[in-house]
Amino acid sequence: MKIHVAIVSDQTLANLIPAFMERPDLVYLVTSRQMAERGLDQRLARLLTQDAIAVDIRPDAPEVGLAAIHEYAYALAEAIEEKHPGAKIVLNATGGTKLMAFGFVDAFRDIGARIIYTDTAHRRIECLPASKDSLLQPVPMVDVLNVPRYLAAQGFRVSGATSDDPEWCKRAAARKPACKYLGQNAAAIQDFIGALNALADRALGGCETLMEPRQAFSRVPWGSWAAALHQLASASLLRWQEGTAEIEFLDDESARFLHGGWLEEFAWHVLKDNGAYDVRLGVTGTWESGQNSKNEFDVLATQGNQLLFIECKTLRHRKESDTNLAYKVDSLGQDARGLFGATWLITAREPSPVLHERARQARIRIFGPNDLPKLRDPVRRWLEG
Repeated sequence: MKIHVAIVSDQTLANLIPAFMERPDLVYLVTSRQMAERGLDQRLARLLTQDAIAVDIRPDAPEVGLAAIHEYAYALAEAIEEKHPGAKIVLNATGGTKLMAFGFVDAFRDIGARIIYTDTAHRRIECLPASKDSLLQPVPMVDVLNVPRYLAAQGFRVSGATSDDPEWCKRAAARKPACKYLGQNAAAIQDFIGALNALADRALGGCETLMEPRQAFSRVPWGSWAAALHQLASASLLRWQEGTAEIEFLDDESARFLHGGWLEEFAWHVLKDNGAYDVRLGVTGTWESGQNSKNEFDVLATQGNQLLFIECKTLRHRKESDTNLAYKVDSLGQDARGLFGATWLITAREPSPVLHERARQARIRIFGPNDLPKLRDPVRRWLEG
């Protein structure tokens, strides 16, 4: 029998990843009153049992006072040995306070098959030695967390994702050449993208349904604008007769694509094409805590059990909104990914100095139109860890 003993803490992933990798028969969740009051023990238990791993919650673990921690840990170790003689016991010493980790390592060192530490930042599981002469090599993580699983560990319940629909994926594949064209040429046609965005917004009437399909540019498109319109028309995303200013949006989804959805699809395609473990577009759901009610994420990807959150913007940036945009992206990104992973902001219009500075302060990586043709390079670096 394989048993994991894990100390519940804010970092749910540190306990989940080794359990999903090693598939123990039973996980003992050691939880303090504070963690229990926040429901973190129940969240872990739910995620483990959903994956057919049995759970035994051990409550009221002391967080302070080494003597009290020792007493609790030694009593638990003795009880596990007595109840499961011959079991292979692994202590996950990642969670809890430092004192809790020290106390449990002392108690389980002689009975545990291994003592492990989840190094999420470096995507590996460290094995703590029993003595200075028994150094063990770290175990590389394998991918066990897709996007819904990762978000569930953070307290976000996914209700669906646009990219989960096979029919939508077929349509996205059909318009992929047009999507790639816009991404590759975004720097040269920024003004066209802005004008097209405004026409699509008017066509949609500020909602998701096409209301006024016929719209017109303020002048007859020519040069790079005309070349872009030819690409979009050949992909059956709109109708346009060369030499005229009028265009016609063909359906709701195409209008939403041209309203800015193409940038999300561009990022989604780049991640998929470069082999990300899991990529989702248009992820919706709610937080367990009820914070901010329903939320939607543009693009999310997991690799190495870390999360990449990408927010996409095609509108012109205004100084008065840059601070709010950076704050929103930073807050949502931190809630979704926790301590690890990354938050990126991708924009088809040149970011203002204010937005650059706000993003730098929040440690958000920002990509402007000049960066889009080479987006695969930072994507590959992130995927490789």
